[in-house]
Amino acid sequence: MEQKNIETYEETAPEIATQDKVEVFQPASDNQLALTRKQQILIMLPLLIGGFIALLNETILNVAFPNLMSSLGVSLSTVQWLGTAYLLIVGILVPVTAFLIKTFTTKKLYLFAMLFFTLGTTLCGISQSFTLLLISRILQGVGTGMLLPIMMDTVMAIFPPEKRGSAMGISMMVVIAAPGVGPTLGGYILKYLDWHWLFFIMLPIAVVAIVLGMLYLKSYSTLTKPKIDVFSILLSTVGFGGLIFGISSIETLGLWNVTTFVPLFCGLISLFIFSKRQLSMKQPMLELRVLRYPVFLFGTIILFLSFLIPFATNIILPTYLQNALNINVGTAGLSMLPGSIMMVFLVPLSGRFYDKIGAKPIVVAGFTPLIISMFFFSRISTSTELTTIIVFHILMCIGISLIITPLQTNSLNQLPKKYMAHGVAILNTTQQIAASFGSSLFIGLMGARYVKYLARIENPDLSQQQLATIEGTTTSFTVALGVVLIGFLISFFIKRRTEISSEN
Repeated sequence: MEQKNIETYEETAPEIATQDKVEVFQPASDNQLALTRKQQILIMLPLLIGGFIALLNETILNVAFPNLMSSLGVSLSTVQWLGTAYLLIVGILVPVTAFLIKTFTTKKLYLFAMLFFTLGTTLCGISQSFTLLLISRILQGVGTGMLLPIMMDTVMAIFPPEKRGSAMGISMMVVIAAPGVGPTLGGYILKYLDWHWLFFIMLPIAVVAIVLGMLYLKSYSTLTKPKIDVFSILLSTVGFGGLIFGISSIETLGLWNVTTFVPLFCGLISLFIFSKRQLSMKQPMLELRVLRYPVFLFGTIILFLSFLIPFATNIILPTYLQNALNINVGTAGLSMLPGSIMMVFLVPLSGRFYDKIGAKPIVVAGFTPLIISMFFFSRISTSTELTTIIVFHILMCIGISLIITPLQTNSLNQLPKKYMAHGVAILNTTQQIAASFGSSLFIGLMGARYVKYLARIENPDLSQQQLATIEGTTTSFTVALGVVLIGFLISFFIKRRTEISSEN
C-alpha cells in the first residue's frame, strides 16, 4: 500500500483477545474500493434520497396531530403514540443493523428497507382508523431504522479516508435538513389537502429511490454471515426499546411512575446482560470491543453530549418565546429557522475542513460558540430581545455543525473495515438515545423548576407565570452549559493527525 493511502487518522491498533488467539485490527483503509467519482455519486444517490424521505417522515406528521385527533376521534395522549412508536422501532432496529449489514448485501438490505418503508407509507395514506395508522407507522420505522446505518456504512466503504469527511458531511446534511423541513412542508400540505397526502406525497420519491437502488447498488461490505443469536436480539430489543421508551416517558410521567421506571429498569438490566453476552461471543451481534479504541470511545461520548443539546433547545426556546415573551406560535417556530438553515450549509463544509486539517481543531473550535450560546441562554430574561435569541441560536447551530461531521468521521476512521458496521450502529444508537434523553432531561428540568417556583405563590398571575417559565428555562440551560463544558474538555483528547502518525 502506498504511503499516501495509509489511514492517517487511526491510532495504534489494539490487540483484542478472543479465546485462544489474539486478533489485531487492521486499518479501515485496507481493501479500499477503487471507484470513480461518477460511480460514487450514483451509489450515494439512492441512499441519500431514501434517507431524506425516511427522516422527513419523522417530523412531517407532528403538525397534523390536531387533524388526526379530529379525523380519527382520539385524544392527544393517544395520537402521540404515532411519534413514540415510530422512534421506538427505529431505536430498536439500529443496533441490529450491524448484524444485518454483515449478513445481506447492501443492495438487498437497502431494497428490503425501502420496500418496508414504502409499504408502511402506502398503508398510512389509506388508513381510516388509528390502529391501522399506528401499525403502518411501525412498518415505516422498520425501514427507517435500517436506512441511515446503511448509508453511513456505505460512505465509509466506498470513499477513501481523505474524502470521507466531505461525503459524511453531505450525508449529515440530509440527516439535519429532512427533519427540519418536515413541519414546514407538512403545514403547507395541510393548508390545501387532508392529512393522508402527507404520505401520498412521498410515494413517487420512494419509487424513484427503489429504482435507483436496483440499478446502482451492489455489495460494499465484507459479508461474514454471523449466526443468528435469538437471545441477543431479544436482549437488544428489550434493552434499547425499554431505555428509549422509559426516557421518553420521563417528561410527561416523571421518573418514578411505574410506566416509566419499569421499562427503564428492565432496559438497563437487559443492556447489561446484552453487553456481557456480546463480549463473550466469538461472533457477536454488536462488536462492543470497538469501544477499546480511545478515539472512538471519546468520539462516542462527545457525540452523546452534543446531541443532547439541539433537540432540547428546539423545544425549550419556542416554549420560552411563547410563554415568557408572549410571541405567537408561528413567529416562535420561524425564529428557529435561521439556525437550521445555517446547519444545512455548515455541516458539509465542516466535512471538507476535516479532510484538510483533521477533527481536533474543528471540534474544539465548535465548542466555543456552543459554550457562549449556552452561557447566554442560561441568563435570559423578559427583557431579552427576539433578535438576540435568534443570533445566539444561530451561534449554537454553528457549534453543533462544526462538531458532528468531523467527530463521526474521525471516530469511524479509527476502526478496521470489518468492524465498520458495528461502529456505525453504535454511533447511530448513541444519537437516538441522546435525542430522547436530552429532550426528557432538559424539558423535565424546565417543568420541575416551573412548578417549584409557582408552588410558593398563591393564585399566581400572568407575570409570575412568565417569571416561572424564565426560571425553568435558565435552569435547563445552566445544566446544558455544564454538559457542553464536559464535552469541551473531552475534545482535547481527540488525536491530531500528526500525533497519531507519530505514534504509528
